[in-house]
Amino acid sequence: MALAITAGLLVGVGVPASAAVEPVRTAGAGPVIARGASVLILADPTPTPTETSRIPQPIEVTPDWHDLPAKERIMSLLDTLSQLALVCCVAVAIIGGAALGIGKVTGSAPSGIRGTAMLLGGGGGAIIIVYAPDLISWLAQ
Repeated sequence: MALAITAGLLVGVGVPASAAVEPVRTAGAGPVIARGASVLILADPTPTPTETSRIPQPIEVTPDWHDLPAKERIMSLLDTLSQLALVCCVAVAIIGGAALGIGKVTGSAPSGIRGTAMLLGGGGGAIIIVYAPDLISWLAQ
């Protein structure tokens, strides 16, 4: 490209000397091209119609753990947290069962209602924690 521009300057590419009748002024108070001076004409940098009509390639996104930097640590943390949550749910279910039993023996309705809620909540939470990975896999399909 630089060779072509240099050759054009040496040969005098542009308007011939006989065609320049009047001095050409640029907009404003710029330089004056004198009569008979050669003008360098550069190529138009706008893309051709075939270059602009290209269809962009679709982008494929596949979420996966395979390139995650700390994959083993994150999986270990998730396993530990799920085990801790499962233990807490089982503990709540046991305490709720005990509160339900004590409420029935003593005749305390609020204690029985609170014990029933704890028993159902702890048991439901334990079931959700155990079956959550299978549920997420099923929903992802």
